[in-house]
Amino acid sequence: MTNHPLGDELYAAYASGALSGPMRLLIEAQAAVDAGVESQRREAEAVAGLMLEAIEPAPMRASGLDELFAVIDAEEAGLGEAALLKVGAGDAASRRAAEAAGQSMQELLDLPDAVRDQALEAGAAWQFAGPGVRSMELMREGSAKAELIRLEPGRGVPHHGHDGREFTLVLTGAFHDGRARYARGELCAADPSTEHKPVAEEGEVCIALAVTDGPLAFTGPLGWVQRALGG
Repeated sequence: MTNHPLGDELYAAYASGALSGPMRLLIEAQAAVDAGVESQRREAEAVAGLMLEAIEPAPMRASGLDELFAVIDAEEAGLGEAALLKVGAGDAASRRAAEAAGQSMQELLDLPDAVRDQALEAGAAWQFAGPGVRSMELMREGSAKAELIRLEPGRGVPHHGHDGREFTLVLTGAFHDGRARYARGELCAADPSTEHKPVAEEGEVCIALAVTDGPLAFTGPLGWVQRALGG
């Protein structure tokens, strides 16, 4: 099944705030491109809201509100230029500037809002990850990591396995990993039993959001290099 379902438990964990930042980003991005996922997300939030209403409210510390505003002020002060980009990303002037800056920025601005905002906060800088392959780390929490993968048509990442779970959501284009084809809005799920080689289809750049809770384990010649370097 190419559009791998995340399952009710993950949606419930999302609604209760129990998921890591990378997994929350994955669900928000998938909901933005899949109406069925958005419906499941809203249902989970509604159930969580009903459960929350049934809980006896806890008293708030006298200094609680001041502490909250202090955290918000610190967050806004730390965004710098990214905050300005984030605010203006949707208006016409910002879009014209993005087009002048090049196709790379435009590709980011066309991604789902939650992913776009994280990319801008990360500096919107792609890193070389192989011929025709670029990556951009968006966030990391413990062993959980979210990153964007950009594949030129016909290009792909090396054949690899997984030390943990990996969820790859296609945001533009499509890829085939030797097992199945994944198009926009579809989710590829991999675990330690999975070995694959995602390759973008010809004709369109493929951009995917990859969320992992463990490192990749490359096979073949790259696997020897990885082990030699202590990876």
